[in-house]
Amino acid sequence: MIPARKFPFGEWLVTHQLIERSMRKYFDRVHFRMRGSYPEEQRGLPLIICANHSSWWDGYVAVLVERYLNVDGYLMMEEAQLRRYFFFTWAGCFSVDRHNARSAMESVQYAAHLLKQRPGRMVWLFPQGEIQPNDFRPLTFFSGAAHIARLTSPSLLCPLAIRIEHLAEQRPDLFISMGEPLLITPEEASKPGFSKRYTREMEQRVTHELDQLHNDVTASNLAGFTPLLRGKSSVNRIFDTLLLRKQIARH
Repeated sequence: MIPARKFPFGEWLVTHQLIERSMRKYFDRVHFRMRGSYPEEQRGLPLIICANHSSWWDGYVAVLVERYLNVDGYLMMEEAQLRRYFFFTWAGCFSVDRHNARSAMESVQYAAHLLKQRPGRMVWLFPQGEIQPNDFRPLTFFSGAAHIARLTSPSLLCPLAIRIEHLAEQRPDLFISMGEPLLITPEEASKPGFSKRYTREMEQRVTHELDQLHNDVTASNLAGFTPLLRGKSSVNRIFDTLLLRKQIARH
């Protein structure tokens, strides 16, 4: 297993020089909303994010959300990819090999150790295990997130949906919707069949979050979103500015 190797300069290089610059180049805007509450009294609990995995950009999304929530975040990443792009360990990535049961459990225990080491940390997982189309159904998850929640309870299991959509601009918009965190108590975590039951629960909750996000984006119901990032001006925006045209309002 490859551990995370966070250090300030390396984290700055990956976050600002790679991730933020890339997203400004390829997206018009990145939008974020929290549909559930994340009250101050829960901020010290371990936060385990279960997100859909529909594009190459998803790991970058995790870093943006970590910065917005102001938490110390970590991301479970496929070992083969992390060996190839080792510098992501500087921003908190650690590896998992889902084809090796012993190695996968080592990664789960490592994630639990990170969360228990300091209050309020976040670990981000893509429990589908591979990139699948955004509207692929049914979602099928590995059980790692539930195992981590069991080992770190009391903890929060949180569904999150990501969607990329072309709207009125040359570049696409990226939408992130964070659902209601589910509080996992030690009593609940000790019940028989916990990991299987809560893996199915998170499949349902992420599916619901994805469906709601799809409906809101297609209906232009974007009032609850906060802009995390705005990209470089696209060709049409530059052209309209040069000709002193009023730009089309975005909803």
